Amino acid sequence: MKKVVIYSKENCTFCVQAESACKQLVLVDREFQYTVLKLGKDYEVEDFTARFPYARTVPQIVVDDVHVGGWDDWKPQALAKIQGV
Repeated sequence: MKKVVIYSKENCTFCVQAESACKQLVLVDREFQYTVLKLGKDYEVEDFTARFPYARTVPQIVVDDVHVGGWDDWKPQALAKIQGV
């Protein structure tokens, strides 16, 4: 896991948690990079539904160019890396 893109929106608790995990991952792995894209600023609803046709919630997380799902889907992987497991 070297590059993560988070499709998020303002005032989203799960988006904040995913971004917080990324901030911790930067401290664990110097090569780790992440980008947070915000709805209405970096992408629009149409872009989101075209990219993730079956997703109805944010965040949607892409790891190394592979869509892994939402925060609940990525959380175990992120926390394992943070904890050094």
